[in-house]
Amino acid sequence: MVVRPPFSALPLDPNGPPGNAWGLYGDLDQLGALNLLTPEVVAKAASEIRTGQRVSLDWSLNKPSYPSFDRDPFEWQLKNRGGRTVNDDHLNFNTQCSSQWDGFRHYGYQKAKRYYNNTSQQDLQDPNNIGIDAWVDKGGIVGRGVLLDYQSYCEERGIQLFAMSSSAIPLIHLKDIIKERQITLNEGDILLVRSGFTKAYEKLSINEQKELAARPSPDFIGLDATKEVLQWIWESGFSAVASDAPSFERAPIAGPHTAKGLQWAGEEWEDEIIGGGLLHQWLLGGWGLPIGEMFDLEALSDKCKEMDRWTFFVSSVPLKVHESFTSAKA
Repeated sequence: MVVRPPFSALPLDPNGPPGNAWGLYGDLDQLGALNLLTPEVVAKAASEIRTGQRVSLDWSLNKPSYPSFDRDPFEWQLKNRGGRTVNDDHLNFNTQCSSQWDGFRHYGYQKAKRYYNNTSQQDLQDPNNIGIDAWVDKGGIVGRGVLLDYQSYCEERGIQLFAMSSSAIPLIHLKDIIKERQITLNEGDILLVRSGFTKAYEKLSINEQKELAARPSPDFIGLDATKEVLQWIWESGFSAVASDAPSFERAPIAGPHTAKGLQWAGEEWEDEIIGGGLLHQWLLGGWGLPIGEMFDLEALSDKCKEMDRWTFFVSSVPLKVHESFTSAKA
């Protein structure tokens, strides 16, 4: 097991961008924080299976019906095979729709123009570099999950939630949830945060969904983009983080709010931060920490309340698509 240094020791590569942990698991590492999912950690996580009840975390592939961020919507076609009683389903979708994991190729440091482990855009022409298929080869994202139910926390206190606005989930509230639910965090845990986005989206009419996608700015709820949040995530030792919101961190991920409370960063770091996606840059580009978005956490929330348990066994395996795949026609 690699011993993770304190947050104050970052960046590990002094020639790299702020906060990077490049080289922690080796210069050729493909897994990042998923290295924390050792056989011992996964075996211990299996002890969370007590009743055998299962809950899906997948939101429907056709959601959001009208995607924001100028992304293509889901398409489905049923093709009958030559008039026989045989059909094929043909699907066309962008991999940022519905419940999905952001891979290390998705988002890097904007100023440094580098992805995880000092990988350049040119380096990504090699399909063997930091592809999400490497996660699948190791069995996927499997371990102990922890739900921090922020929506329920707010409902219990009469705090209004604005899932469709650029609003931040304060770290102090997340720490309150952990304390009240008497949750103990273990290194290698998979964090899930319920913000209320998917529940709110399901209540929208078709016209409201269209209007939401057409807004000039993709404003959504998410974790506060601050040094304190970064430090908490690092020190908690999560192997992956996810929520039901479109960007995990407060969106739009590029804006003045991104630099809130970051006087510690200095002018050069401020440029990097305001470039957009503070959590995306540090977690994906710096630490190799997968970010999950738009997970359906409604049924999980109900089950956790019913059992008064907020930890569980999680198994999530992304699509296994090697980047060198090409279609061929004879």
